[in-house]
Amino acid sequence: MDNPLLSKKVIEPREYQTNLYDEAVNQNTLIVLPTGLGKTIIAAMVIAKILEEGSGKALFMAPTKPLVGQHYETMKKLLSLNENEITKFTGEVDNEDRLIKWVSSKVVVSTPQVVSNDLRNGTVDISKFGIIVFDEAHRATGNYAYVHVASSYLEARKRLILAITASPGGDRKKFDEVTKALGIEKVLIKDENSPDVKKYVNEIKLNVVKIRLPKSVTDTSPYLKALFNQLVNKLKSHQILRSTNMSRKVLASKIPDLIERAKAGEKALFSFIPYLSAAIRIDYAIEYLESQGVQIAYDYIMSILNSEEKTLKRTATLLRNSDDFEILMTKLRSCVETEKSSPKMKAAMDLSEEVLSQNPESRIIVFTHFRKTSDILTSYFKENSSHIRPVRFVGQASKEDDEGMNQKMQEEILNDFRQGKYNVLVATSVAEEGLDIPSTDRVIFYEPVPSEIRSIQRRGRTGRKHAGDVFILLYEGSRDTGYYYSSLRKETSMKSNIKRYETTYEPEKPKKRAEPKKKEKMDLFDFE
Repeated sequence: MDNPLLSKKVIEPREYQTNLYDEAVNQNTLIVLPTGLGKTIIAAMVIAKILEEGSGKALFMAPTKPLVGQHYETMKKLLSLNENEITKFTGEVDNEDRLIKWVSSKVVVSTPQVVSNDLRNGTVDISKFGIIVFDEAHRATGNYAYVHVASSYLEARKRLILAITASPGGDRKKFDEVTKALGIEKVLIKDENSPDVKKYVNEIKLNVVKIRLPKSVTDTSPYLKALFNQLVNKLKSHQILRSTNMSRKVLASKIPDLIERAKAGEKALFSFIPYLSAAIRIDYAIEYLESQGVQIAYDYIMSILNSEEKTLKRTATLLRNSDDFEILMTKLRSCVETEKSSPKMKAAMDLSEEVLSQNPESRIIVFTHFRKTSDILTSYFKENSSHIRPVRFVGQASKEDDEGMNQKMQEEILNDFRQGKYNVLVATSVAEEGLDIPSTDRVIFYEPVPSEIRSIQRRGRTGRKHAGDVFILLYEGSRDTGYYYSSLRKETSMKSNIKRYETTYEPEKPKKRAEPKKKEKMDLFDFE
């Protein structure tokens, strides 16, 4: 394509990008394309088309502040616009400045929460925009801000919506919810085997490392499970629970039911709610023990015992009343004091050193679900490896005594990782979604994740510029196994769903859209 608003020095579209652009430029489109294959470039191409034809401004939304910052920098590189014509909003820009920039900017990159809030308070006129890009579009469900913004835009009947995602999810109803919320008229799907994509894709080898549960876990797990069973049996004996399925989802669903019945007159039911809450929390503790180890489980239980929050204090009372509780805490405490590492920690270190000893310039990401694990693992690498230069990478929110990383800190860490100051990034979920993280040679899952979306996003951190590999650490006989196979089943379902859309997708009848307006001569009061 030839567009004066695209920087020809930066953009050399690949065949599949051009093919997707050709189809997406004329109707509301959802593009499903694997991580690392340049969805943002396609978005820039479509934005340039809308700007060039004079159909209005462009709004590019992304769900997190780091992603907004990344897309803002990318748009400045890809689009031949003056710097003051592209702006970003992340909630840190005050209302008066936003009001001015909404009017003066041609391209706005923002979190959806800012846009939704400004729509409510009248700061932005959505009818001035000719295109909205929804990055990580699978989030457009329920009450998420994407849904409100899309509804307002569709009501204004403007030019175009472009939704992009690498992983739309395996739930067919949610997929339908996303396409309906965004007014999607066409779903375009490419994968690693698509003829126009295949030549650009590097091989990613997936490996599962099965590890025997450490003695510290097998010694303490029975006591936690006994606690759980005591709580559940109490509920069963009073006919509160009848199902054989004692999952957290089932337990949690009982709480609003009991509250409603108790308020309606069965007041005795109020006394059973703490047992449900305690059972849910002990179930979490079992999961933490089996997937992370004794330190995480012990810290979690201690946070319950030391909390001043009312429901947690009730849980603490129930736990202390159990005959097995003191035995459990004594064993956990002893294991924490004597266990300096776990088999998973050793495996993560060995797998990292294997790559770095062969190529010291390699980059590796180790994903952990919990911040505490990322902290422990980073310290373990520092203390035990001469090859690994690790750095911890977490989100912006502060949690208890763990201070989050602001956007500037995150950008500095990623730049240092890119430059080689660090060679192993120990990251929580903040690094899964879309960030411009340097191509890595190896990705290690410290634990499987039951979400197919998160699993796909984690894997997508490697294999970008050259072949890479992924290792999933799995404790045998634990919930790790169930989570691993759950994500595989969901991913299979997702592929089946998107293939269905590719061949048979029929959207709801689209709302009538306005024809693109020709550029008109600017008058005194037109500040656009």
